[in-house]
Amino acid sequence: MNVLKTSYYVIEFLVFYLMKLVESNIVIAYDILTPKMHTNPCLIKVPLTIISNIGLLLFSNLLSMTPGTLSIDISDDKKFMWVHVLYNKSEEEMLAEIQEIQGKISRITN
Repeated sequence: MNVLKTSYYVIEFLVFYLMKLVESNIVIAYDILTPKMHTNPCLIKVPLTIISNIGLLLFSNLLSMTPGTLSIDISDDKKFMWVHVLYNKSEEEMLAEIQEIQGKISRITN
């Protein structure tokens, strides 16, 4: 039963991530093709809930592969990560989106 549940979480995450990837690529393409830049860059300190090293590796790589975000550093105690965001809506909204990705990875790896 555990394998079935994990398989479901993996498929759910892949669909979720692919949709986010397409959405962010459309935003980047729009910004490139319009004469005015719509960026609002910032650094966000993201509290980490992922425990495993594989989960942190997956989270930081997938976050960096999404256009508009880049994981910069993980603290030595693995309590938080610094993330550069190119299109900052509000810090709370960005944290909520990043925490949603983190929660889905936690279900797979922890």
